[in-house]
Amino acid sequence: MLDSAEPGAESSSSLLRRLAHEMRDALSPLASSADLARLRNFDPEAGRSLAEKVERSLRRALAILDAFVLSEQCENGDLQLAMNRVPLEQIVQTARESLGESAGERYRFTSGDAATVVGADLVRSAQALAAVLQHAAALGPRECLIEVRVGGTVMQPRVRVRGGIDPGSTPADEWFSSQRGGEAGLSLRTVRCLMRLQRGDLQLVASDHGDWELVMSFAGDGVEARAPSHEPQPSQRAEPARPDPISTTAGATILIVDDNREVRRAYREALLALGYRVVEAADAEQALGTLAGDTPDVALIDIHLPRMNGYRLAQTIRARAGTAIFLVMLSGMALDAVTRDLAREAGFDDCLDKMSGPVALRELLATGKKNSLGNDES
Repeated sequence: MLDSAEPGAESSSSLLRRLAHEMRDALSPLASSADLARLRNFDPEAGRSLAEKVERSLRRALAILDAFVLSEQCENGDLQLAMNRVPLEQIVQTARESLGESAGERYRFTSGDAATVVGADLVRSAQALAAVLQHAAALGPRECLIEVRVGGTVMQPRVRVRGGIDPGSTPADEWFSSQRGGEAGLSLRTVRCLMRLQRGDLQLVASDHGDWELVMSFAGDGVEARAPSHEPQPSQRAEPARPDPISTTAGATILIVDDNREVRRAYREALLALGYRVVEAADAEQALGTLAGDTPDVALIDIHLPRMNGYRLAQTIRARAGTAIFLVMLSGMALDAVTRDLAREAGFDDCLDKMSGPVALRELLATGKKNSLGNDES
């Protein structure tokens, strides 16, 4: 989990080697799983097992990539944070929920003052705290309970995480030297950098007896409230009328716009199996050409297209076809708040991570209550 072999800052070449190691580690089980399926002549049980392992490995690989991108953004200081006044207990609860069933088995939470408010990005802070808790659990024996205490002062609220440690290991600042996060996703180095960007910190408090605590501190309630504005907030902006949810059984036509042939092929085959009609386009010019014929019900648009990118293509389609087409952004990167805001501004109706797949697209289209951009359907 924690790598203390390389103290000091890592060079870009070292970071690339780390990333390569993590990706190989995540994807290597796929070869042996495929071999096992072949040896068993792809019987139903072997096929199900292979599909599960493929999904787990790919999700882990994407989580690793997202963690390394976030690490680079933090260290370069160009990570955009959604700073607000947030109850500290809400951050703790969000982190706790993200741990799933293990939260009740490995951690003991002691609540602080429920009225404590901090200046923070709720999502990123909860992500950071969850990583700290996972690192703490990895340090010690399985039977060791991790103590999580919320406290501090009004000006500097804190979350203190205390646990055991394996014999022969010593608490040290070298825990913060590597960008390798292991199963926790984010490294302690990235967590510290992320907290400092929010005017907080992450510190190791250790004694000569091997006792230790990881202490996350937050900016207190002195964060300035945002000035009132007559401009509507993103979630309150007037949106054009939205198309009705697309039926999953009515043979709706979906336009897939992606310059990667294999991505188009994979989505086309699955969407055809789900009962949709599919039209493909490798770039914006081809996509706009399809509008001259039968208008598709849905356009699934990759952002990184040659010449005209996906944002501009969405704006152009919206200008030509109005609300007749349901626009879905297909993203190869994590769908963070910045990406969603850009999608909203470009006129997209919703967003989909490429990893989610066609079944997730069907569920998205069939849900008519609220989309991932936070806008109510008409």
